[in-house]
Amino acid sequence: MGSKFISALKCFIKCPAETMRLMLTLNPPYDPRSVESIKAHCPGVEVERVGFYVGLFLALLFLACSVVAYILSLLYSMGYI
Repeated sequence: MGSKFISALKCFIKCPAETMRLMLTLNPPYDPRSVESIKAHCPGVEVERVGFYVGLFLALLFLACSVVAYILSLLYSMGYI
């Protein structure tokens, strides 16, 4: 899973618009232009799983930012910051 996850993130960095377009598509017949662009820029990635892995990464990033904001608010209320 690690290499698939990393390759999906690299693909997201190379072409974020097409990856987000795939993530927002709910039905399996994806936008052919996006699929072709992803296959051209990222030949080793599974197009069907890119949205899942990138969505997982964005959820973890949101969770980490929320935890940091909570810790900073606690430190601020205690007078350390």
